[in-house]
Amino acid sequence: MNAALPALLARYDGNLPRYTSYPTATRFSDAVGPKQAADWLEALPAGEALSLYLHVPFCDELCSFCGCNTTVMRQESARAAYAGLLRENLRRAARLIPRTASGSPPLTHIQFGGGTPTTLPEAAFHEILASIRDLFTIRPDAELSIELDPRHFSPAMATMLATLGFTRGSLGVQDLNPAVQHACGRIQSAGQTRDCVESLRAAGIAGINIDLIYGLPLQTTESVRDTARQVADLRPDRLAVFGYAHVPWKAKRQQLMPEADLPGAPERIAQRQMIDLVLCDAGYIPVGLDHYALPEDSMARAQANGTLHRNFQGYTTDTARWLIGVGASAISSLPGGFTQNIVSPAAYARALSDSPDLPVARGVACTEDDRKRAALIEQIMCGHTIDLTGPDDYTPERERLRQFAADGLVELTRTTLRVTETGRPFLRNVAAVFDRYLPATGAGPGQHSRAI
Repeated sequence: MNAALPALLARYDGNLPRYTSYPTATRFSDAVGPKQAADWLEALPAGEALSLYLHVPFCDELCSFCGCNTTVMRQESARAAYAGLLRENLRRAARLIPRTASGSPPLTHIQFGGGTPTTLPEAAFHEILASIRDLFTIRPDAELSIELDPRHFSPAMATMLATLGFTRGSLGVQDLNPAVQHACGRIQSAGQTRDCVESLRAAGIAGINIDLIYGLPLQTTESVRDTARQVADLRPDRLAVFGYAHVPWKAKRQQLMPEADLPGAPERIAQRQMIDLVLCDAGYIPVGLDHYALPEDSMARAQANGTLHRNFQGYTTDTARWLIGVGASAISSLPGGFTQNIVSPAAYARALSDSPDLPVARGVACTEDDRKRAALIEQIMCGHTIDLTGPDDYTPERERLRQFAADGLVELTRTTLRVTETGRPFLRNVAAVFDRYLPATGAGPGQHSRAI
């Protein structure tokens, strides 16, 4: 480990947002509801490309480490009923979006997330995609992506998804060490992972994402090295390498995790560096804070040419400015601000049944200053060089960045800001400098996960 890292960790490690939006979700409140969401949908520019996210809050099994809004739903009838709710939510949102004379709103990206979307019945997938095609125009080059669980996947599922037009599958792996898997409640063999990847490719779904996590109980630099090597051998197009976010105050199932076996900050960053070393040696290009892509992948090209973006699904090559979120807890990014649907699936269902309105629970309106800072923060998180010229001189932020520059984390000139390779693990810290809602001392552990 770099000799300077202990001092850097002491100075910068803390609890910070992931900056998949700005303002962040901690600023959301019930001051924004269905009325504002409807107004903001109606304010979308007619004919402008959109991105669509559909949240499925069900899994076949629950993992102790997971902080997502998901639960186990055994009854197929209930899963099918939820698919009907997604279609109704889609219809209510789409009817508010302005149309041009030439047709329905275009989509450049569709993502099914969760949870595990493939817990929905096959017939439900056909119905949902039929609704999307009826309400929107899916561009020929649009990406259709879906999150998968290799433990509950089959070649037949891969064929079904390919038939529906899906182009990318995202697999959770996390770690392949048996002791780590038992500690975090996710037992998944290397064979299951390999079979899932091979099934997708055989069906014609060429885009493969794999997620890894460091900082889990009982992980070591040697164990994450072995996992990274096995996964790199599968040659996924992209990998996401997340630091485990221990937020038991938010995700109650994490209280089952053996906290005494969680690695400390120096061990976490050593694990991150080991995975980085393995993946770079295998030919992957680091992208942003925590992603890797093969050199020929569109995400690596987007980072190189400055078109990489970041939204609630993480890093993306999608260029759509606005995101429509459908499903329980789904978040939308709209001209007026952000909205979030009701989180509980049961309450979400009641809202759609009892009212003709959108099932929105909360959100935040964005000011002009929010938009400017959001653009800066997104560029920082994407690893782009930041242009600091213009009417806002950000003098207080520049003063705070002097320590970052002294530590070699950023290069700061009179007109630009660039995060160095040494500073890449600290991207969230650099972005936080421009967060006017965050105290200068950072947030407490009750709001955000650890930054490093």
